[in-house]
Amino acid sequence: MRQTMQAIRQTAVQLLAAMGASVLSMTAAASVEIEHWQTSKGTDVYYVGAQQLPMVDIELRFDAGSARDGDAHGLAAMTNRLLGTATPKLDETAIAQGFNQLGAQFGQSAGRDSATLSLRTLTRDRLYEPAVDLFEQLLVEAVFRPEILTREKARLEVAIKQKATQPPALASMALWSRLYGDHPYAHPTEGTLASLDTLTRDRLQAFYDRYYVARNAQITIVGDLSRAEAEALAERLTQRLPAGNRPEPIPAVQTVAQPGKAVTEFDATQTQIMLATLGVKRGDPDYYALFLGNHLLGGSGFASLLMEEVREKRGLVYGVSSGFIPMRQAGPFMIRLSTQNAKAYEALDVVEATLKGFMDGFSDEKLEAIKSNLIGGFPLRLDSNGKIAGYVSMIGFYDLPLDYLDAFPKKIAALDKQAVLQAWQKRMTFDQATRILVGQPQ
Repeated sequence: MRQTMQAIRQTAVQLLAAMGASVLSMTAAASVEIEHWQTSKGTDVYYVGAQQLPMVDIELRFDAGSARDGDAHGLAAMTNRLLGTATPKLDETAIAQGFNQLGAQFGQSAGRDSATLSLRTLTRDRLYEPAVDLFEQLLVEAVFRPEILTREKARLEVAIKQKATQPPALASMALWSRLYGDHPYAHPTEGTLASLDTLTRDRLQAFYDRYYVARNAQITIVGDLSRAEAEALAERLTQRLPAGNRPEPIPAVQTVAQPGKAVTEFDATQTQIMLATLGVKRGDPDYYALFLGNHLLGGSGFASLLMEEVREKRGLVYGVSSGFIPMRQAGPFMIRLSTQNAKAYEALDVVEATLKGFMDGFSDEKLEAIKSNLIGGFPLRLDSNGKIAGYVSMIGFYDLPLDYLDAFPKKIAALDKQAVLQAWQKRMTFDQATRILVGQPQ
């Protein structure tokens, strides 16, 4: 029997590994057809049938990110971290062995807007049924054991202290704090050393009871299940969840909390530099033009203007990049780089000059080259079940149109220089930006 289970596990792991690297027969010309419905308990379900491979990706997403922490910073992340560690009948070892023997992959994560639980499994009955059973147990029968909480808090304490020795992490924490001030987005998702004592078992249980409920959940299913099988799966995963309610919307963000420059002295040969301001939220109609413009500015590696000006022409950095993080409310737009301490202010000046020049205008040829590259590479964003599931989950959570994936390259193709400049000049202002330097800039 043991040899049989080992053989099953080995076969499942090999298949999942191969499938994870496989390219689906979806191309730019093919549509990702997303179907949407609600379970009997009011859970939104998003489904894409993909019968090319005998596997399925399942994700449960909850409006239970760190923006819901309240005064217990790190509560959402710790609650999510302990899900999957114990049930009334199973301990950590039994749970890990259960998924391992089935060749299934269980995952969890928590960000500022949301928290997720995920499962990837083969759809053969002898593997699929027990994998889904175990997944459902972890979801609805979670137990927060004190000894596990104590251990994880100790690990988190070490991780937070390590971050305090890493200039990029210090710069990132300063960025969120200076952009958002007292807003729920401001604090680190994992919390702080000062907030560790607030992460009690009772608070974890209360957070779980409040936010891990059917009406606050979203299910994404991508893979080798029929519509009827997907409906049955969604009902199965939510039938024992309390109905609950959705939480109140996260407050809007209007202005940068702390504009200006902040220097943190740190004993290092390099200075970490971040220039940031508020960007846009998911679903903003100007996002397409902003996204395309950012690829030209600093989002396309060596083809970007920032790399050309700061690295290629002046040799001030190894790399520099820019990007948006759209969220439920306005997320950050940031430019990040690191350079020698003696070159820090020179590099920052070049970045700001490049940004100003970009806002004033750029060549049509550069824009067309970036646009062609972006559209041509778009199918690679959808070349696996897992990638598609990630996009579909995002589409559902942020209430984007179901044809978002099909429309995206078309929207990009329709943009011209005037449209990109108009969006950037209308939506992006840098007079209130924050500039963060961590190191010993001279």
